[in-house]
Order: sequence, then structure tokens, then C-alpha cells
Amino acid sequence: MLSKRSRLTAAEVRSVIKNGRSLRSPTLSAKYVAGSTSKAAVVVSTKVAKKAVERNRLRRAAYQALATALPPNAHVVFFLHKPLVDPAEFATLCSKLS
Repeated sequence: MLSKRSRLTAAEVRSVIKNGRSLRSPTLSAKYVAGSTSKAAVVVSTKVAKKAVERNRLRRAAYQALATALPPNAHVVFFLHKPLVDPAEFATLCSKLS
């Protein structure tokens, strides 16, 4: 799990979505901006998983995958497009950010 210090706040998420650059892979996409520290957030839409329990389970799995692959000095918001979390895909997308 990603520590509370490494997660973006709601205001930071809005700022990254508004001002960030985009990257996309088949099952997830990311918006990112440069920052002084590395922080991330994961967004799972109700189109991906209808129940809140499923969305939270996917979000927690994504945070666990990000714990080792978090890019340095970037604020990143990840959007899941399919109800599966692949740690290798998070790592490849994070490597493209820097």
C-alpha cells in the first residue's frame, strides 16, 4: 500500500487533471506533472466497476503495485479502464514518465 504521504490530495488531483500531460496504455492511462516529491492517486470509474467494494479493491491493488514503481519527482493520477491491475503495466507506464 502506498503511504498517506505519497498519495495526492483531492485539490492536487484536480490540479494534475487540469494541467497535466497524458500517457495511455491498453488498460490504464495517466496524467502527470513535475513535482518536488513523488505522489500518486488512482481513479476507478463506475463504468469499470459498479460496486464501491470492487472499485476500492481495484484501487488498493493499484496502490500496492505503485509502491515499488512510483516515478521520482512527479505527481501522477492513474485511471483504470478495465477491472484488472497489472503491476508490470504500472511499471512500464511509470518508466515512460521520466
